Amino acid sequence: MIIKGKSRAGPSQLAHHLGRADTNERVEILQLDSAGTPAEAFRDWQTYTLATNGRLGLYHANIDPDTKYEMTPEQWTRAVEILEEELGLQGQPRAVVMHEKNGREHIHVVWARADMDTMTLRSDSMNYQAHERASLRMEQEFGHEHVPGKHAKRDRDAQPEFPTADAQHDEWQQAERGSIDHRVRKAQVKALYEASDTGPAFKAALEDAGYVLARGDRRDFVILDDDAKVHSLGRQLSGVKAAALRAFMADVDSESLPSVKEARAAIREAGRTALSPEADLPGLPDTTAEPQRQEPTPAERDTTSPQDVAAEAERQHIDAVRRAVMERHATELKEQEQRHAREVTELQESQQAAANKAIEDFAKEQAQRVVAERPQEPGGFERMWRNIREAVDEEARRQRLADEARRATDLEDRRSDEIRIMVSGLDAAQRAEINTLVDRQGRERADLLNEQARDLKRAIEDDERARQLAREYEERQREALAREREGPERDPRAR
Repeated sequence: MIIKGKSRAGPSQLAHHLGRADTNERVEILQLDSAGTPAEAFRDWQTYTLATNGRLGLYHANIDPDTKYEMTPEQWTRAVEILEEELGLQGQPRAVVMHEKNGREHIHVVWARADMDTMTLRSDSMNYQAHERASLRMEQEFGHEHVPGKHAKRDRDAQPEFPTADAQHDEWQQAERGSIDHRVRKAQVKALYEASDTGPAFKAALEDAGYVLARGDRRDFVILDDDAKVHSLGRQLSGVKAAALRAFMADVDSESLPSVKEARAAIREAGRTALSPEADLPGLPDTTAEPQRQEPTPAERDTTSPQDVAAEAERQHIDAVRRAVMERHATELKEQEQRHAREVTELQESQQAAANKAIEDFAKEQAQRVVAERPQEPGGFERMWRNIREAVDEEARRQRLADEARRATDLEDRRSDEIRIMVSGLDAAQRAEINTLVDRQGRERADLLNEQARDLKRAIEDDERARQLAREYEERQREALAREREGPERDPRAR
């Protein structure tokens, strides 16, 4: 029994992922502890988080048994209960969604982490150990084969080393989304390593290939791709020991490298500069630059009312929310632009391959036609008689040569017409394919911009609801304190 999960935000993206019918053969909502749709429920659960000091208001986990076991509905329910107990999420609203993909069933469970009684988030610490404890309990209760783990299910004597996978979960997800496959990336980095003589040369080669070499928090070196995803450099170089890599990179001063946070910020800033998404969003103000405001005079500062201070704090808070949402939108726009660029490249390559094959087939057909239509050469006697006739009659020779030239011209004109027709057909088909792709990409761009505009509006509204909840909670606390100080009300007749 495999269990994976973590705390997260992004309710809209999560609801979209769980509801995807294009990548799953079956999607079924088994439980939803909220009115409305999963998207509305997740958004409400995330909104409650804003009233706390936390940020990740959802806990998303998936439970994936081996294909050789068929789970009953009662076992699926029990599996959710076991995992909920181990994670300490009892009593929290949850959603359970069944996915069937390639004939294999697995379930996704989403909990709200915000505890509205304490206005805090349920702890998600040591969650990997909780996953393995739950997995072990399920295997024992359901009679499934034991699957080794890294933490709670690991026998140190039989399994002294941590198990490793060929691909991490985020690498698999990137391949599923059509991003660069982890095997392609590792092969590329390994080739750059083998072609470099020194560490600085390897660093330069990585930068030329679009990667950023950075100083890892727990590892010696990491690389970041153009999506700002972090990859351990050692994991990209299969067969290279850590000591060998450290010796190879000895000439690279790690202190001179940017940290992961600095490198990621530089990559995203470069993306925002290149995309300038704020200029494309309809009806939204430019939030990339701080507005220029004059400093108030001392007299103005002295006469500033509490209402003005509150209004200024409100405006600054809304600006901060808007900037955070716009930063996420810039990443989404960049990802879409990169995907569109890949689609154009793939279409061009496909069209070029189709054109090359069509030209090759046309050339073969023309060669066969030339052979088939070539005039039959006269036999020995006929050739001798023609030579004698042309020797005594120059006009006959000129006529024969003129006929041969006319036939050659007619053949060349016909071949030229056929080439023009073929090329015109290829060009028309390619233009139609490109126009279709451009139209679709334009609609996708417009849909994303409109969705981002709606998302920004929802984020501001959700933030306002969260702060209203916080204000109401504070008001209830003040009322409770006031009642404690004043004591219980007494009946005047009791004196």
